[in-house]
Amino acid sequence: MASPLGEPRQGCGGMMAVTLVCGPPAAGKTTWVEARAGPRARIIDLDAICRSLGSRSSHDHPRHIKRMAEQIRRSLENRAAGGDGETFVIRCLPNPADREAAAERLGARVVVLAVPADEALARAEADGRPEWTGQAIRDWWDRYEPSPVDDPH
Repeated sequence: MASPLGEPRQGCGGMMAVTLVCGPPAAGKTTWVEARAGPRARIIDLDAICRSLGSRSSHDHPRHIKRMAEQIRRSLENRAAGGDGETFVIRCLPNPADREAAAERLGARVVVLAVPADEALARAEADGRPEWTGQAIRDWWDRYEPSPVDDPH
């Protein structure tokens, strides 16, 4: 049985902690994680997995690569849920039920970077993100609702 959310769980050989970091595109999820992750931390990020599979884009990946990356991400998340050490999982997950289910499956603390849409849009433009990013940010905010599992960071 999973431990209460936010508490490190005992793995096969030591303590582990999983942090699920959510927010709209261009919220700064990767930057937030990189600022907090220890040198041995695992970071599970779909964009990074896509690039490791050969995508040449930072965020606009070919469909076949994205499908493979999603399978790999799920496998890595499953391993993180039962492993040792520090793991950060980067996802969007605006729907509270989806965050709650992921948090339960991972035994994770949940951090939501609810960056206002205007700020995320400005960041996306400054970063040269794909054209569809603006709509993805607006869609995230249309679907976002807070959840009791969300940990104010």
